Amino acid sequence: MPKAAEQLALFADLPPAARLRKSAVRARFFFALWPGDWLRSQLAQTATSIPPGSARVLRIRPERYHLTLAFLGPLQSQQIESAQKAASAVRLAAFRLQLDRVGFFSNSGIAWIGAETPPPELMRLKAELDRELLHLGLPIERGIFQPHVSCLRGLDTAADAPAFSLTWPVDEFVLMRSSSREGITTYKRIGRWKLTSRAASDASALKLAFA
Repeated sequence: MPKAAEQLALFADLPPAARLRKSAVRARFFFALWPGDWLRSQLAQTATSIPPGSARVLRIRPERYHLTLAFLGPLQSQQIESAQKAASAVRLAAFRLQLDRVGFFSNSGIAWIGAETPPPELMRLKAELDRELLHLGLPIERGIFQPHVSCLRGLDTAADAPAFSLTWPVDEFVLMRSSSREGITTYKRIGRWKLTSRAASDASALKLAFA
């Protein structure tokens, strides 16, 4: 396993040639699961075990790791408020997500870390969030939801990695603002919503059963 300094050196930003010299700030919004520091470090270690295949492959920096729940694109201020309202309407219990596979998107050349079998709680969180967003007239991406954490870009073929298993205790989700300028992307958290504890969820269900 690479030492910490060597490991971080593997995660280069985009080269200067890939950056736009003059461009306006482009803001996009998305809901995501945001890993804590310990898990982020474990994800980085796992990412270093994935062979890049060529020198042009870029390793995504660990501070950018996230699992997108819903990509909203550019939003007006009123739409941001609606997105926050939608998130506040989601009422689900915390859960654990087991990350144990490396996947590959051939159309974008991205290798990612995800779950062999996504837990039903995660799929329910995605479904309920989408439902609330649609109810308030906000845009969501169509298609199959493939939960993943992108870690490499620019691959020609599917990557592989030694067997691994990382446990992600999911107890919240966030709304993020992604800003791009001159080829550099930065993230800013706009909101955070906690998922209820399992005990609180069970107590609520019991109360309803005897109401």
